[in-house]
Formats: sequence, structure tokens, C-alpha cells
Amino acid sequence: MKYFFKCWKQYADFKGRARRKEYWMFLLFYTIISLVLGFVLGIGLVVQNISSISMYNSLTTNPFVFFGIGKGWVRIVFFVCAAFTLASLLPYFAVTVRRLHDIGQKGTWLLLLLIQPIFGLIVLFNMDSVTIAVIFSLINSICNMIILGLYIILGCIDGQKGENQYGPNPKEVEAMNNGQLTMDNE
Repeated sequence: MKYFFKCWKQYADFKGRARRKEYWMFLLFYTIISLVLGFVLGIGLVVQNISSISMYNSLTTNPFVFFGIGKGWVRIVFFVCAAFTLASLLPYFAVTVRRLHDIGQKGTWLLLLLIQPIFGLIVLFNMDSVTIAVIFSLINSICNMIILGLYIILGCIDGQKGENQYGPNPKEVEAMNNGQLTMDNE
């Protein structure tokens, strides 16, 4: 949990380096929170009997109808989900850039992540054309698989030993600080 909160404290810090542990812990707790919120939202939608067919029909005529999803507490949960997702974007981008720095790469590699939302928007605005929606959904799925692979690779590569152009190795700094703490306490 400490690494999750560390990312929130450094929510807009794109300088320096981030350990694998910091990167994975942020993703883990973000995923857990998102799943819980999504589960609560899903249960609320089922309880309120919003069918996927009527949702699809509404989306084909007005792609922004999802902002009015649900009633009462379900709508509140929807906006909490949306707010959490939007608020988490900057800390996520920051920890990803710092993680890229840890393996010696430029943070501009993060721009690859913008490919997937572009295809998602194309699908959303072309729901009336089944052919275009299917083609871009397929491309979107392929992009998602590639990006997931890159996330896994990014999270598994060990950081560069010693200091690099982005700063000192956070693993070595943490080990040194832990060593100093034990010496000071003795």
C-alpha cells in the first residue's frame, strides 16, 4: 500500500525513477479498487434492470448517453468510478514514465498508450456502421494485447544498476536508507 500512496504523493512527478515494486503495487491497488467499484456499479445496474440491448440501442443514437447511466446511488457510483479513473491517469502516467526511466528509456514511449483510446473513440462514434465498428474493434483488441504485453515487459525488466541519466537507482537508495536506519537504531 505504501507504494500506491507514494505514487499519489508524486502524482505529477515525471522525473526520477520508479522500482518495479512501485509500478506493480500501483497497478495492483488501482485494479483492485477499479474492480470493486465496477462490481458495485454492475450490481446496481442489474438491480435497476438496465438491459444491454437498450444500452446498445441508446449508444447507437447518442454515444454520450452513458453519462446518464443508472438512477440514484448507481449514478453516484458511476461518477465515483469515472472520477477515480480520471484522477488516477496522472499518477499512472507519472509512475510509468519513472519506470521507463528506471530501465533507461525515455518517457516519450508512453505516447504509444494513446493509440488504443483513438481506436476506441473511432468505434464509439461509428456504432451505426457495423463494418467500421468491427474493423476498429479488432484493431483495438490487437492494440490492447500489444499494450498489455508491453506493460508486463515494462514491469518485469530490472532497472539499470547504479545511477543513470534520470537519477540514482531507487532500489539501491532504498537499501542504503534501510541500512542507515538499522545502524542509527543500534
